[in-house]
Amino acid sequence: MDFLERAAAFPAAVRRMIDEYLLDEVQRRRLGKAIFGRNVIIRGAERITIGRNVFFDHRSYLNTNGPDGFITIGDNVEIGPYTVLWGGGGLTIGSDVHIGTHVHITSMEGNHIPPEKTDPFAPIDISRLPVTIGDHVLIYSHAVIVPGVTIGHHAAIAAGAVVTEDVPPYALVGGVPARVIHYQQERVLS
Repeated sequence: MDFLERAAAFPAAVRRMIDEYLLDEVQRRRLGKAIFGRNVIIRGAERITIGRNVFFDHRSYLNTNGPDGFITIGDNVEIGPYTVLWGGGGLTIGSDVHIGTHVHITSMEGNHIPPEKTDPFAPIDISRLPVTIGDHVLIYSHAVIVPGVTIGHHAAIAAGAVVTEDVPPYALVGGVPARVIHYQQERVLS
């Protein structure tokens, strides 16, 4: 690409940058109570509800994906850097929850494409199932939580775990797919 091509593209690039920055700022302002790191991206802020003391670390991404999607977040929640929250099927996060870096939580996923469907531009069939995360939950780095999962209060999800089934309260789960490793002592006493 020569200098003249780049110079001709410059105004459009600046306009696109400004448009994206303004869109991101409008979305963040709709969640005025939150604390934001750098470059947090939010789509569908009008369908996101948050409590007090919610922190979105840098480059986290939230998307409610469509008119029926939503994200609800309780009080005292930290969303780690580069974490992705897809709320197309509904995502509820309780209070006092810590979500580590590079975590992916989704309440929607594309269904397997049948062999007879040959048009690569045809829309794919999407399943939407709610995800619920209870209070006092720890989700460590690089964990993945798929649609339809409920995580009980005081549970912990190990780093790199792929959660495909419900997690009982007080459980520590890990692995691919995630399985219960042990329970906190409080559960045994109750």
